[in-house]
Amino acid sequence: MKPELLIWDWNGTILDDALVCRNIANIMLSERGIPTLPDMDAYRAVFGFPIKSYYEKMGYRFGPQDEPYEHVADEFIIWYDKLYRTALLRPGIVPFLDRLKGEGYRQVLLSATRYDQLVEQVAAFGDVGDRFERKLGLTDHYAFSKAALARDFIEREGIPRERTLFIGDTDHDFEVSSAIGCPCVLLEGGHQSRARLEAMGVPVLPDLAALGDYLDRL
Repeated sequence: MKPELLIWDWNGTILDDALVCRNIANIMLSERGIPTLPDMDAYRAVFGFPIKSYYEKMGYRFGPQDEPYEHVADEFIIWYDKLYRTALLRPGIVPFLDRLKGEGYRQVLLSATRYDQLVEQVAAFGDVGDRFERKLGLTDHYAFSKAALARDFIEREGIPRERTLFIGDTDHDFEVSSAIGCPCVLLEGGHQSRARLEAMGVPVLPDLAALGDYLDRL
């Protein structure tokens, strides 16, 4: 069934920031004497949600005598605020979004980023934000869940779940789509490997051209 609404993930799907995040991870790991991630394959093998589990996979410990998770999360945000502007948008994303808007799709942006920070980040990359009728972000930056944001939006708008398509780059995006009961497609080149994405059992597409072909076939 042809979707009416496209819900786009931001980090890794629209904004190609995986390398920035891996570099920040290595700065923070090195400061703590924890082995760093040698390459993007290593990063994509451990990144995931909940974010606390991602840190634990990298070697952090959050027991009573250890550094609090919130302290680590806050430090990441400080680094990310300094460095995210060095990332680039996914190649071809702006004309692709324009094409979809011209074809009548409604499009919203969803992120585990705190809302005010999401608005600031999107604004840093020109007018890409103008392609979305709404930007949905969390109330804090500890990144526990974004499913409720998407669910609340489609319920308020009265959009059938089967007419909503979630576009992301991680297994968590699949989990969010499952939680709200809508279909999902996943794009390569973001924060997780193709093998991890394929394990979700949904279409995994190499690029925007393939996504366009996929939508045309619906």
